[in-house]
Amino acid sequence: MVAFQGIKEFYGKIKAVLTQLPPNFLQIHQSYVINQDYVIEYTYERVKMFNGDELNISRRYRNQVRNQIIDNRRSQG
Repeated sequence: MVAFQGIKEFYGKIKAVLTQLPPNFLQIHQSYVINQDYVIEYTYERVKMFNGDELNISRRYRNQVRNQIIDNRRSQG
């Protein structure tokens, strides 16, 4: 896990943690959950994070990611 405090190891199941996170957290890959507040750019296949990291959005999650981004933007006004 990458956080402001540094990199931390995590051995639990992402699906279990994801249900406890606020709606601005989004799973983009089997191994990646991101906080949308720290995304500076979305493309169809990638996200660019505020810290410069570029992460792939797996094919499995692309439609889900796109729909959740749209829903979150609508709810924010």
